[in-house]
Amino acid sequence: MRFTALIPTHNNGPVVGRAIRSVLRQTERDLELFVVGDGAPEETLAVVRNLADSDPRVRLFAYEKGERHGEALRHQALEEATGEFVCYLADDDFWFPDHLRVMGRMLQSADFANTRFARVYPNWRICGYVGTFDDMDLRRRLLETKTSFFGLSFGAHRMDAYRRLPEGWAPAPQGIWTDLHMLRKWLSVPGMRFATSPLVTGLNFPAETWRDNPKQQQQAEQNIWYELFKDPAMVKAIRRNIPSDDTHLPLHRVIAAANHTRRGTPGFTGAIRRLFSR
Repeated sequence: MRFTALIPTHNNGPVVGRAIRSVLRQTERDLELFVVGDGAPEETLAVVRNLADSDPRVRLFAYEKGERHGEALRHQALEEATGEFVCYLADDDFWFPDHLRVMGRMLQSADFANTRFARVYPNWRICGYVGTFDDMDLRRRLLETKTSFFGLSFGAHRMDAYRRLPEGWAPAPQGIWTDLHMLRKWLSVPGMRFATSPLVTGLNFPAETWRDNPKQQQQAEQNIWYELFKDPAMVKAIRRNIPSDDTHLPLHRVIAAANHTRRGTPGFTGAIRRLFSR
């Protein structure tokens, strides 16, 4: 299996490096990473170039600012893709190390796949959104209303299936989310095969939720999440403990569960709980 990972970025230099590193640490090693700069400033481009210099799998597409969110630029980059499967990552999110492996298993028999959308909030809590393409009512709402159950970082597709679409990435109409506009194209083509995994394979940091926090605080807190989830025990713990509905899961519960699997001390768990419940 060969993967093309694509990260679109406009002006997120301080955090795009974290997203890139989460791709390069994947257990699936046969990959290319396209970073599509949508009029990105030199600060952002410099971060990408530095990582590309140390890993030839990283390739920067430094475009002038495109229409709307630069959707058409993604299509231009994919014209040069060599991957059998394409996975997307927002520049302020990150993947767990087995994200590509999980996607690859589904895409063996599906054209489009997603994993469970897990969103992080500034009060050290995680919310896992629920949905599946087997739900015909949800499919209808995706096509007819402003509804979604996962974001860019948790979707993937076969490249040969993408080429069958009447139109690939293109600017979305005003008032329609970019990802939803693209998803509707997939849902509108007869015969497309869909798959959903209940596994959490990464974390999303919604810009609108974190916007009120000072930039340095945002970066510091998000880096803590990244460092914590380098630990395989933490990945196992979130998957075992995240509720089956959209109830929020406190981070200290994940840490406690991971600590328990490592036979950690109760004192450590209590200290972590006090820290994150403030």
